Amino acid sequence: MHTWRCALALTTVLATAFATAGCQKSVAAPKAFSVATDRVAIGDVPLTRTGLGQLQASNTAVARAQVGGQIVKVEFVEGQAVKQGDPIAQIDPRPFQAVLAQDEAAIARDQATLANAQADLERYLRVGAGAGMISEQQLQTQRSQVAQLGATVAADQATERRDRLQLEFASVRSPISGVTGLRLINVGNLVGPADPQGLVTISQIQPIAALFTLPQSDLTVIRAAMIAAGDAGLPVEIFPQGDEARRLDVGRLTLINNQVNPASRSITLKAVSPNARKLLWPGEVVEARLVLGRRANGLTVPSRVVQHGAKGTYVWVVNPDQSVVMRPIRVGDTFGQRTVVESGLKAGEEVVTDGQFALTPGAHVARVAYVAHVAARPPA
Repeated sequence: MHTWRCALALTTVLATAFATAGCQKSVAAPKAFSVATDRVAIGDVPLTRTGLGQLQASNTAVARAQVGGQIVKVEFVEGQAVKQGDPIAQIDPRPFQAVLAQDEAAIARDQATLANAQADLERYLRVGAGAGMISEQQLQTQRSQVAQLGATVAADQATERRDRLQLEFASVRSPISGVTGLRLINVGNLVGPADPQGLVTISQIQPIAALFTLPQSDLTVIRAAMIAAGDAGLPVEIFPQGDEARRLDVGRLTLINNQVNPASRSITLKAVSPNARKLLWPGEVVEARLVLGRRANGLTVPSRVVQHGAKGTYVWVVNPDQSVVMRPIRVGDTFGQRTVVESGLKAGEEVVTDGQFALTPGAHVARVAYVAHVAARPPA
């Protein structure tokens, strides 16, 4: 009986032990969420202001007919790059050539008459009024006739120059260098100086201007940066709207408008860009980033790290024990794919770049990607 009780007790102890072990096994380690991480970088960062703007051709002109007539030839293709003086269209030149021929004939006629009158005057002078053969009145009359005929020839020559210019105007040429727009005329159309639409609009896109706005609160710091930059000027980077990762061109700030818009409390600025690759087009809406200078030892994180919640911006920070905490931060400018951190983080801290949406405070993570940027200097 005693032996059976001892066996029963032993069995109970062993069962309890196994049950305890089973309970300990069932208490599994916390689930680790797979995330990608990065570290807060420190380095020189640009001080920028970004505003929405629109591109504007540096010069726009309409090629117009300066004389009336019928178009016999169109000498450009829509969208073609033209230089100042390149032919645009040809107006029928024959009426102007006929008028010019009449002018040349009139000049020849009046020059012959003038030559004859001059010969008579020279003859009168050789004979001399003193000999009594030519009166002083006849001599004066001849001088007046020569002067009148000389004026007639001068008038004929002026008319000839005017009509030759009209013939030149029959060839319509580009008033500026640029890119042609939609063709507004066809062969056979009658055109004239009074036509309101002209033949074609030409826009100069090299260089090109960008007009953009910034809050009036930035005026003081922009003015100070312009003075500090001197003749070098402040650079302005041009990006497609909503895509600051793809820079199209870099220009220079040339103007701050002379008054603040009282309705929007904003200032209008103008930048001029060389547009060497012709990626910028008049009328296009762009983002213009004005670079005021650089700040040493600035903190940056990849832009995808920054999350937005009801209480503002925050990031997920990875603790040494692989748990995460939600950290409120204050952000500054964004350049490229990185964002400046004004407060809330320290250099070298590890932050979650991807996989944030499954996280909760205190959750554990397992890294699936990690790139160290502790000593990296963000791109300008």
